[in-house]
Amino acid sequence: MSISGGTKVYGVVGDPVAHLSPLIHNQWMRELSVDAVYVPVHLTHDDPVGAIRSMADIGFSGLNVTLPHKISALSAAQQISDTARAVGAANTLCLRPDDGWIAHNTDVEGFARAAENAAGARLDQLRVVLIGAGGAARAAAYYLGKAGAELAILNRTRATAESLAAEFAPAAEVAEMSELMKLSERADLVVNAASLGHSGAALPTLAAGEGRPFLDLSYGKAASGVLRSAEESGWKPHDGLAMLVAQAAAAFELWFSVSPDQESALTACRDKLTVAP
Repeated sequence: MSISGGTKVYGVVGDPVAHLSPLIHNQWMRELSVDAVYVPVHLTHDDPVGAIRSMADIGFSGLNVTLPHKISALSAAQQISDTARAVGAANTLCLRPDDGWIAHNTDVEGFARAAENAAGARLDQLRVVLIGAGGAARAAAYYLGKAGAELAILNRTRATAESLAAEFAPAAEVAEMSELMKLSERADLVVNAASLGHSGAALPTLAAGEGRPFLDLSYGKAASGVLRSAEESGWKPHDGLAMLVAQAAAAFELWFSVSPDQESALTACRDKLTVAP
């Protein structure tokens, strides 16, 4: 990679910082001969809003934002897209020299691609069970509600699921995790947006999958146990790498007005995870 005085700088901000995003974006920059570089930024600042705002002044032209700073990114922006405002979080920032940071949420587009690829159908035709009601579930619930899917939201705390449904999908059925067996019996797609794999918690018992798709929004080690359990129950497992790559592609298009090759990035990510210790 050649870096010149005109090379623009982009990055991902998080704590911990994502390790696959630099791989994805730098590969696309090489493939498309974009004069830019993408770097990880481990942000532990006690004022993340101020820190993110200041990155516009030290040479960054765009940012991806991961946990726990997606809400801070929204507050740091001078302008907010309709989708980011509705979801209540931003994962992509674009710099306009005269306007400052503009906040977007490309997780919604990333989820849509991953879910429709897993299901092999448009989501408005499906009965979908969404596990979880936290940050990762918000983009999913927002899209599923807009798409008109027949939705059920399960969460350990029923009140949190009720709040998410009221915000994005008022017609959704709401239940506790113990009801997964019953609700998965007639689901066309089950989506896990809860941090089961991160916390070491087990996936509650599923109905026999008979080859139906099960999508975990995590990937790598964090998804392996949950996906194994789903596969053992007869479900076809899909991890969240497709969502990671699709949301990255949407951010890349916002920055450079060009569509990158998602399949090449997905292959590079899977290769990276395969050789990782």
